[in-house]
Amino acid sequence: MKRRLSFLMLCIFILFVGCTTEQSHEYGVFLGINWQESDRLDQYKLVVIEPSEFSAVQIKELHTADKTVYGYLNIGALEEYRPYYDQFQEFTLGIYEDWPDERWIDVSSPDWQKFIINELGKQYSDMGFDGLFLDNADVFCNYPTENIFQGLCKILKGLRKYDMKLIINGGDHFVAKCMENDIALSLFDGINQETVFTSIDFENKHFGIQTKDETDYFKDYLTKAKEYGLSVYLLEYCADQSLAKKIETYCSKNGFLWYNAENLDLR
Repeated sequence: MKRRLSFLMLCIFILFVGCTTEQSHEYGVFLGINWQESDRLDQYKLVVIEPSEFSAVQIKELHTADKTVYGYLNIGALEEYRPYYDQFQEFTLGIYEDWPDERWIDVSSPDWQKFIINELGKQYSDMGFDGLFLDNADVFCNYPTENIFQGLCKILKGLRKYDMKLIINGGDHFVAKCMENDIALSLFDGINQETVFTSIDFENKHFGIQTKDETDYFKDYLTKAKEYGLSVYLLEYCADQSLAKKIETYCSKNGFLWYNAENLDLR
């Protein structure tokens, strides 16, 4: 899952239609805000934020406000705007479809693994985050080799040394294999799945309703994850009032938390 603050992405996503604000307030994903916009977090108990936009003192203030705070960490891809892009550009594998300023990265690279674990992981732990929202384990879907799978596992094992919960965003192929190999709970605590009920049409620049086949696939996958013992979160985009009620009923019945994002910038 990629979140962009660049002018290009803002211009594209502003064209997407609006949605209802009716949703649960247990969980919210706000990767597009900084501390000056932290009032957006007021109603939410568990929030996901971009670490580079906040300080350790500010995270402490969020804790004082009784919030559980997760930090975003992209483990399977590399964004051009990151200050460490040039350092790891040589390890990139290919362009990320629909996100032209991002590249898949070779997670089997020891240099990348050490950087994620020993530098970013430690930094975010020292900042006081309660957990990490780990993006782009989907690299295994696009490059389904044993080296990529083991590379992701090594990164997760390394991050386990910090006192933080680990949530995998997307990455259903990777998560499914971890469950099949009975190693999932040793590596991470839960999963977040985007667009179970809603869809994103990048070409025509609007949100819609997910196909029945995709929704059924994800429902089956999420049921298996729940039965395995993983926490489950959903991230939807611009669900209208009718669909939001349907999602709320589904999540309440299954003990899942969900967030209805108003835009792809997650502001």
